This record gives sequence, C-alpha cells and structure tokens, in this order.
Amino acid sequence: MSVTEKTGRKLISVVVMSIYNILVIGIGGFFGAICRFVISKQMAFLLGDDFPYGTILVNAVGSFLLGFLSRYFLEHFVVTELVRVSILIGFLGAFTTFSTFSYESIILLQEGDLLKAAINIVSNVLLCLILCFVGFQFSKSF
Repeated sequence: MSVTEKTGRKLISVVVMSIYNILVIGIGGFFGAICRFVISKQMAFLLGDDFPYGTILVNAVGSFLLGFLSRYFLEHFVVTELVRVSILIGFLGAFTTFSTFSYESIILLQEGDLLKAAINIVSNVLLCLILCFVGFQFSKSF
C-alpha cells in the first residue's frame, strides 16, 4: 500500500470518527437539555420560581458529575471514546456549562496556577453576568 493510500484511509477514518463523535454528542446533548428543563421546572414547582433553584441544582450536579466521571473514565477506561464524549461533552454540556467552568478552574488550582485560576473564575463570573445583563437590556430594543 502506498503512502498516499495509507494517508487517504487514515483521513477517511478520522472523518468517520468525527461524524460519530458529532452524532453521539448531539444525542447526549438532546437528553442533557431535556433533563435540565425538567429538573428546572420541577424545582420551580416544588420550591417556587422566585429563585433559580433548578439552575443551582443542575450546575452543582453537573459540576460534580463532570469532575467525577472525567477522572473515573480516565483512570479506569470503563467506556469507549464515543460513550465518553456523549456523556461528558454532549449530556453534561447541554445539562450545564457551569460544570466545564468548574472543572477547568479545579484543574488550574490543582496545577498550582492560582493566578490563572483566579482570573478564570473572576472573568467567567463577571463576564457572564455582564453579558447576560447586556443581552437582557439589548433585547428590550427589539
């Protein structure tokens, strides 16, 4: 087999794997988004809608699950790559993006990079709050 044929087969393999990754991430995201919606609505029904109890719950649960599962999958190799990306990127990504922020902050702290961790935490919180406010205000003009 020539180098060109090997390269072509490898490229096709990468493209097919990428399509599978995209598909399973989408499926995981579908279920994550539905779970977030249901939990948020149920919490509002149970505790009232004067405070975002559901958001706090899904962010806390999602952060815990991302931290737990990412390390567990890494150390024990109990799932395939497709299952891993479906759960960690698809499901938890749609369930909450706060879990990714939390995980990345913990990694920076564990690596001893306190300055980057602090910048990450402050920037994410302030930027998201400010942009949410700006978006909210901007939407009034339509």
